[in-house]
Amino acid sequence: MFCPDYKGQGFYVDEPAVADNNLITAGSTGGLLWARQIIERLDIFAPNTLEAWYNYFSTSKAEHFFTLMQTLPSDKEGV
Repeated sequence: MFCPDYKGQGFYVDEPAVADNNLITAGSTGGLLWARQIIERLDIFAPNTLEAWYNYFSTSKAEHFFTLMQTLPSDKEGV
C-alpha cells in the first residue's frame, strides 16, 4: 500500500519477534521477546535464569522475581 514496488512480502513472518542467525527483529509489541532473543543469543544467562527473567518481566508476578534471584550465581561462584 505504501511501497507498491516492495518485493519482500514472502519473507514476512507474522510473529512478535523473529530471529534468524544474528538478525533479531521485532514489531512494536515484541520488545520483551526481542530482548529475550538477544540475551539468549549473547549467552548472558543460563537457560533457567533466562526463563525466570522472561517469566518475571512478562507477568510481573513476585514469585518469578524470587525464582530469578535463586537462579543467579552467588558471589562465591565468581560473578
